[in-house]
Amino acid sequence: MDEISESINPEKHALGRRLKGLRETFTWTLGELSQATKHIDPEKEGVSKVSISRYENGDSFPGYREIKLLAQAFGVSITFLFYGDAPDPYAGWEFSLDEYLRSVIRDVLIDEGLVEGESRAQKEHKKMMALRAITKRREPLDISELDAEDRAEFEQNQRDIPKKLDELARQADQISKTPTKKKSSKSR
Repeated sequence: MDEISESINPEKHALGRRLKGLRETFTWTLGELSQATKHIDPEKEGVSKVSISRYENGDSFPGYREIKLLAQAFGVSITFLFYGDAPDPYAGWEFSLDEYLRSVIRDVLIDEGLVEGESRAQKEHKKMMALRAITKRREPLDISELDAEDRAEFEQNQRDIPKKLDELARQADQISKTPTKKKSSKSR
């Protein structure tokens, strides 16, 4: 990064380094991160690869919507994206400094394998790997990757679909044509 531009707006570059670090931690490409934000976004627009690249390089600063989507995709707080591990200096303390330091030390001990348990980073990583697996399952099937036997089965199933749909339509017609017995109500 250019030292002059970084000194002009260090917050932009610090955010960019955190975004890139998180993306690399999850071994995501720009495209995979963009797809993850699209799955989270109610409008299904997400954040484009170009925008993410500009944020990472410190060329641009994301808006609130983009920050929110990126934080959700990584499973971290918005505060983490802005401040890293340091607590937000403008927020009130939700717990004491002692409690915060204990949680940081506990996470380090767990990460180093000195204490049993699961650190916050491990939990977040597990959550993101699960999201990545879900995203992978949603991708269309690439039949060129199938072996000959699986490809033949797939193609046979594709040929059988119209026949099965026709059979279901015939069954639905028969059910709709079958007279229903009306219950007679006897009045006394």
